[in-house]
Amino acid sequence: MARNTDDSDDLQDDFDLDNSFSESSEPEQQFEPAANAKPEPEAKSKSEPKPETQKRKQPSAVSAPTKKPKLGTKKFTVPASLADQCTLWNKYMHKTYPALTQLELTDIQLTPSHMYVPSTEPSRNSTSYVHDLVQTAMSTGKGKNKVMHGAPQALIICSSALRVVELVKMLRVVTKRPVAKLFSRHIKIDTQKKMLEEGAVDVAVGTPNRVLRLLWDGDLKVNRLKLVAIDCWQDEKMRVLVDIDDTRSDLFAIWRDVLLPASKTPDYNFKLRLM
Repeated sequence: MARNTDDSDDLQDDFDLDNSFSESSEPEQQFEPAANAKPEPEAKSKSEPKPETQKRKQPSAVSAPTKKPKLGTKKFTVPASLADQCTLWNKYMHKTYPALTQLELTDIQLTPSHMYVPSTEPSRNSTSYVHDLVQTAMSTGKGKNKVMHGAPQALIICSSALRVVELVKMLRVVTKRPVAKLFSRHIKIDTQKKMLEEGAVDVAVGTPNRVLRLLWDGDLKVNRLKLVAIDCWQDEKMRVLVDIDDTRSDLFAIWRDVLLPASKTPDYNFKLRLM
């Protein structure tokens, strides 16, 4: 085999150089990454904002219990002593009328002489205490106690319509006449006025605002009244009638503007009681 005399083969051996592997035959190929290759992440700058998904806090394994609004937890107890009941009443009345002077408050305060004392005191621990107390005010006698329309012998003032309905069911056995429901929820005042005008009642149960309006308008009368019972039942929020802002002003207006002036005349013989 004849030796190739081309200058490109300078090894001086017995092999011929293939021109396809010469430097000039093909340019050197540059490395290109694969199409599906993932680029390496760049170092994040401290000033770079976090992705939106990272702003949300991941829930912990044990979630904290949801805090409920704090409600009253103190149980309200009506004092057994009538003098203490007067003190309690006057305390909340002073809270209702903060602008009155001490002398003005003294003129309208509740005293033991205003308190209802039944012939037989029912047991306060009995579940039928309200029934038993109202029963002591019922009279079947004639004379001054003759039946008059719109003139109950017992008036119970409650904090809500639901409580009124509950007591009405309880007190139906006290009298043969219908027990008057006096509240504004779902009952128009004209309907109640007509009922008081046309029918005799021995027991009336109502909320402060509606009772006050019926007293002012003269539809609810006090000439047969013996007992005015202030219901100190606590609702689900542990609130009591004498300390609820929505009802307290009307409650004490009933006493100051209607009952107290009437109690100073000999024609009326009603007394008040907290229960």
